[in-house]
Amino acid sequence: MMPIACLFAVISCMVVAPVASAQATATVDDTRTTVPAPKLLPSGTLAYLRVDDVNDIRNDWGESSLGKMLEDPKMRPFVSDIYQIVSDLFDNVGDELGLTLDELRSLPQGQLAIALLEGPPPEEKTDEQKAEEEEDDDAIARRLQAKRRQQNSFAVAVMIDAGPNNKEMEALVERLMELAEKNRMIIQNEQIGSIELTRLVRQRGDGDVIEWFEQDGFYVIGAGRTIAQSIAKKLNAAERDTSQSSGRSRRSKPTPSAETETLAQNADFVAVMSRSIGAEAEIPQITFFVNPYGIAKRIIARSGSAFFIAPIVQDLGIEKIRGIGGSLFRGGEIVESIGHMHVLIDPPRDGFFGVLRPEDIQVSPPTWVPADAASFTCVGWDVETAFENVGKIVNRFAGEGKFDNFTEKPVQERFDVSLKEEVFPLMTGRIVTIQRYQLPATWNSMARAIAIEVKDAKEAQKLLEKVKAKAPPARMKPEVLRGKTVYFSEQRKFDQPGIRVPESSVMLLDNWLMLCDSREILLQVLRAEGGEIDRLADDEDYVLLTSELGAKLEGETPFLFQFNRDAETYRILYEMASSDETAQSIENRGGDNPIAGRVAELMRRDDWPDWDDLEKYFSVSGIFGYDEPGGIHIGSLNLRPIE
Repeated sequence: MMPIACLFAVISCMVVAPVASAQATATVDDTRTTVPAPKLLPSGTLAYLRVDDVNDIRNDWGESSLGKMLEDPKMRPFVSDIYQIVSDLFDNVGDELGLTLDELRSLPQGQLAIALLEGPPPEEKTDEQKAEEEEDDDAIARRLQAKRRQQNSFAVAVMIDAGPNNKEMEALVERLMELAEKNRMIIQNEQIGSIELTRLVRQRGDGDVIEWFEQDGFYVIGAGRTIAQSIAKKLNAAERDTSQSSGRSRRSKPTPSAETETLAQNADFVAVMSRSIGAEAEIPQITFFVNPYGIAKRIIARSGSAFFIAPIVQDLGIEKIRGIGGSLFRGGEIVESIGHMHVLIDPPRDGFFGVLRPEDIQVSPPTWVPADAASFTCVGWDVETAFENVGKIVNRFAGEGKFDNFTEKPVQERFDVSLKEEVFPLMTGRIVTIQRYQLPATWNSMARAIAIEVKDAKEAQKLLEKVKAKAPPARMKPEVLRGKTVYFSEQRKFDQPGIRVPESSVMLLDNWLMLCDSREILLQVLRAEGGEIDRLADDEDYVLLTSELGAKLEGETPFLFQFNRDAETYRILYEMASSDETAQSIENRGGDNPIAGRVAELMRRDDWPDWDDLEKYFSVSGIFGYDEPGGIHIGSLNLRPIE
């Protein structure tokens, strides 16, 4: 199991733990500085996640909506019981590592980063090793396959700023070294400047290689030969640059080579991060970056099918994705958190990206959106062009005309309607979705209404009549509600408990073709349209959120806007967590597992607080998206509840 499995178990607990409990406390020397991970990672880093300061997140946790709810006196008994269950689950790993969950949570004191890297090239075998190998066809094939996998391998780097004199971290390292010796690994030491590097190698030399070093409480662990070594060299170089820049004379820096370039110098990384900072002046608490094409290329090269798969990837244009990255910031008195994500795309957008056809739209809610909607989403999309480009992709691989055989022809034969000539040209490209919480709490409690805006309501009515004439009577039963004709589909029956039975319907409401999966949400829409109940456009929470989002758009016109009442989502999870049906399901799936039994017992307790006492801890949030020549930008905003 050692060393990779133990390594990932440790990192998972440390990454998750800072947001698992508000009880974590730690201190750190504010005068100590750590080199940011992007300046130590190689330029070709495939994926990266970094927490700027774990202590900041711990401190902010108590002020977050969820943190305040879990600290409510009525919730503390449940939080303590849940934490105890998690701690007991950790015992198996903890016993092997010699640490409790509380001790493990206290390890990171500053920067915490994990990165997926290109694996180092395989070591060249000696002449003696080559002579010992068999040279039959099977042996040659196995050797070539192994070499291909090694040349396209992956490696992992982990950086933990544990702070000086961290006894728990020192104890963990000692325990891992004991496990390495127990597993008969060879321990090698190498001096790199002022850094002493430790390398753990299997005796046969054909297994996992772990490298690690520590400097002033900053630990770097590399799963892969030369990974930590290269970071140690960059750390030494960064220290030399710092000392030189503080000297009497300024020296010109050498031009970095492909081998010495860091992620911070990667043009794609810089472009993505510059668009993920937004208007905030603070350093983001969390940042991430992914090179999806770089990952896919190595996975394809590792397989024996690269000759066939690579041209497909090329035709789809996946290599145009130069990077996906983002950031998360803390908020202020009104805003709790701000998030950004940017997708960097090379023009022109053809192939797969010909389907990405966002259009700037008017995102304000129509008059029929009720104020009690749990969420409201408005998207602008060039559906006609996107559909055409999907056809080109399908026909490229399935054969000319195949896409029409799957889409256009079946619709024409079934309903005497043409998608390309009648349906898509009628659409404005504006699509609205609303959701509303519907009792009782189930996995599909959120009832949904989807509305498609049309250019001509009369033409849309003609199409609806054509479909009705061809559809089975049970699928479109007319019913008049509040002066509007609604076509209901016969309800399907579900034997599964805990599932809401959808009641599908379709109707034309002014210039909106509306599809609902609940009679209840449909009636709310009609009441809002008639002015009988409050509308979302006039809701105070909606007005406050849109005023805050306006500053984040920086003058851009969005193609995507979403408004969410966070309390509604947590309400479903909370009521399901405290329901006997969920407890019974966990008990059934867990069988004789004692942990499952304890979780089910916790859910069945009769002293759960009422949700009305906890709803006050949550406010509203929003998501926006806008298109630009170099990519697509998505942002998010969470507001604090008004006390």
